[in-house]
Order: sequence, then structure tokens, then C-alpha cells
Amino acid sequence: MVQLIRSPINKAGKATLLACFIFMLLPFATAAAGLDTYPGAEVVKSKSDPKVTTRRIFLGSLKKINNVLEPESVEFVSGSRRSTTYYIPSERRVGKVVEFYKHQLGKLARILFECSGRDCGSSNYWANTVFQTPFLYGPEQYQSYLVGITIDTGDYISIYIGQRGTRKIYVHIETTITSNASPIVDEVTISSALLSRGRYVILLAEGSSDFDSTVETVARSMHKNQQIRLTLVAHDNLQPGETVKQGQQRTLRLSESVRSALVSAGIAEDRLSAYGVGPLAPLESKESPRLELLVIP
Repeated sequence: MVQLIRSPINKAGKATLLACFIFMLLPFATAAAGLDTYPGAEVVKSKSDPKVTTRRIFLGSLKKINNVLEPESVEFVSGSRRSTTYYIPSERRVGKVVEFYKHQLGKLARILFECSGRDCGSSNYWANTVFQTPFLYGPEQYQSYLVGITIDTGDYISIYIGQRGTRKIYVHIETTITSNASPIVDEVTISSALLSRGRYVILLAEGSSDFDSTVETVARSMHKNQQIRLTLVAHDNLQPGETVKQGQQRTLRLSESVRSALVSAGIAEDRLSAYGVGPLAPLESKESPRLELLVIP
């Protein structure tokens, strides 16, 4: 029989083990987002959620909309997510940290939105509701937020930097790995977006004409919210050899087909209108064809 011998580990030994663990985590966390790590940064939290589901990408500052704190602009994408939070013990100049990560993000991605200080809105909301990491909370004048979409893969990288009242600086990096599968369209998410922001964007699979599940979900949302009237606006890039007018006509046919399907699903005709704008209203963050649902009076 083999006897296991347990030797006590003193505080110094525990500290050494913790340092080794953080050292092992650091390359993984850095590689996860593809960003260089700020010199001397220590990983304090790392999380991975491999489930492919609907994710919110915040593309605007936090504002009160109908007395509810919401981002001015948000995009819903389908994908998995991983995040890493760093503490930077050797730095007290938050502006220097922001410039470092902005430079790193600019090398990998097209920056879609950035804010700093009080323009970002409630630090408490960012820390506790958006990122669910309470120690990011600090004076609002010392916070910054950046988000970009990677040029090669179309993934999203969000960076939140906050300095606490104790002058400790934390950096939270969240990567949303987008899925090539058709985006998940959720009835609750659609209803919430239409009621609070008056807009929802559905990304469409390239070349697809099967919208049954999308139509059913939108119809359920409209049945539950009888006051909503929608304008359906279809967008897409020009196809090879296609003129702008032809692109508009093609996307108009697409939105009209969705409108007809919604009418067949029991939605009154006077609650729906359809338009196609082809390539005339590009969305910086996505090249995919898309259908925008806009609430009209």
C-alpha cells in the first residue's frame, strides 16, 4: 500500500503556487483575445462560456431610455464568449493604459465605438450588470470602453478599463467568438429591443431564403405586443454585376416576402410595411445581409 504524505504549505508557499498559477494563465488569457498584455499585468479572473447563444455587443454609451438604463446602440450576435480581467499593480496613469489597449485593438480590429469618463455612463452598471465584475466599479471620470470587430474573423473584442478610488487599475477584456451558423432569434430579446429601443437587427445567412423560424418568432412578438407596428428594411451588399437599383429591388423583394409571411401568420397588414435599400445603408460591424425591424408610430 502506498501512503500519501501531505506536507504543510506555509503562506509563502501558497503565494508561490498562486503566482505560478497566474503565470500559467497569462499566456492563455492573452492569446484568447489576441492582444498583448500590459507590462506587469496580473490575471485576477478568467472565464470561458463555450455555449453558442445570443450575445449583446454594446456599441454606445449607457443612457436612460424610458427610465431604463440601456446602451444607446446594441447589436445581437450569435457566438461563444471568453473574458479575462487584469490588475495592473505598477501603473497609476489610467490614460496610459487606455492608449496601450487602444493601440493593440487597432492592430487587430476595426474600432466600432469608444467612450471615456462620464460619457460612458454609469460605472456601476458597466461593472455589475454588463461585465458582472464588481471590482471594476470606480469613479466614472476614470473609466474607458472600447469595442472592435476583428478584421480577419469578424469576432468582437470589448475592453473596459476602470480605476478605483484607491487608484488601482483594472482591465476587463471580453471576446465574443461569432458563429457561422444562422443567428439565434429569440422572441424575448426581440420584444425587449423593440419596446425599449424601437429597433432590432436580424442577420441573415448568405444566400438563404428560409426565414420560417425568424417569421414565427417575430410574429409571436407582435401578437404579444399589439401596439407595435413595424417597418421591415432589408439590406445587402451589391452582387457581382448588379446595379444599385437592382440591389434595392432585390432587397425589396426580400422584405416583401417576409411581410407576406407575417401577414399569413396572422399579423394585420396595416401593422407592416416593407422597404429594400440594397447597399445604401452599410453597417460597419457586419457585412452580412440583414433585416432591420423598426418600430413606427
